[in-house]
Amino acid sequence: MTPHRLTSDDVRRAEALVARVAGVTSCRIRLNGAGEVSEVHVVAAPGRPARAIAREVEDCLRTGMGLDVDHRKIGVVMLEAAPPEEEPAAPAAAPVEEFPIIEHPSRFAFSQVNVGSSRDGVRAEVELTRDGLVVFGSAESDNVAMGAPAVVAGATLRAVSEFLDEPTRLCLGGVLKVPLGSGEAIVVRVDVVGPRHSKSLAGCALLSGDEHRTVVFATLDAVNRLTGKLEFKSSVEYKIR
Repeated sequence: MTPHRLTSDDVRRAEALVARVAGVTSCRIRLNGAGEVSEVHVVAAPGRPARAIAREVEDCLRTGMGLDVDHRKIGVVMLEAAPPEEEPAAPAAAPVEEFPIIEHPSRFAFSQVNVGSSRDGVRAEVELTRDGLVVFGSAESDNVAMGAPAVVAGATLRAVSEFLDEPTRLCLGGVLKVPLGSGEAIVVRVDVVGPRHSKSLAGCALLSGDEHRTVVFATLDAVNRLTGKLEFKSSVEYKIR
């Protein structure tokens, strides 16, 4: 592998490697036109200094992938610590910021999803629409054991990212199939990472019929909660990533 020019497979391996660093919950790596690392976006749990995490990510990429990435290209966003538990008090409604799901034309809508698997891995392509615009997103993994749901969710987020203006990033936090009543549901966590803040969202969809389509619905359920709070491009180039 060339130390500086990366392929999409190299990027996925590097992101998976960084995600194993203590305290890191998700990682997104961006390349420049020459295929070199231009930005490393890391979301980390509280408890460790951001500077220490950035240095460890730098060392991790150097020793694990042979990549020399300047620590100044590594951005670390720290999640807020959960408040300490208190003794039960009189019932009172705590202030909660809500992101209501409102049906309107600017919501992301599902068009289709295609998934292929082989001994070499899993690949998913997702087509979405928004305000009359159509866009594709694709993702793949050479880890067959990873399963298709995470790849489908990743492809959905890549499609949504085509609509977003920089520097907002959407990172997949996880996909779960959970029992719910007499059936099952798909739950997806999405980390929305900005230059000075981050927010974690969860989306859910009841599993009925096509599991891959249900994963897309659950991912969009999370993202559509922020439809009115994100900056979108006025036009989108029609392409497959």
